Amino acid sequence: MRLLRTDSLELVDFVDRIPPFVILSHTWGNEEITFQDLTGGNRSAAKKKTGYAKLVGFCAKALEDGYEYGWVDTCW
Repeated sequence: MRLLRTDSLELVDFVDRIPPFVILSHTWGNEEITFQDLTGGNRSAAKKKTGYAKLVGFCAKALEDGYEYGWVDTCW
């Protein structure tokens, strides 16, 4: 399973032990962040998308609630 680290917005793969995580339930917009945005090496372009603010807000709330990992369908 691939999860998003909420403190760094980095993707992490888990095979055996999957840690506790939260899921972002949302509506799709025009400029969602994709797997390619997070892994393609051009994070500055991703930061310009409107979906990036949604992802940052999700991670901030997850961290506030004590979660180190999250899952978002646009990034997989």
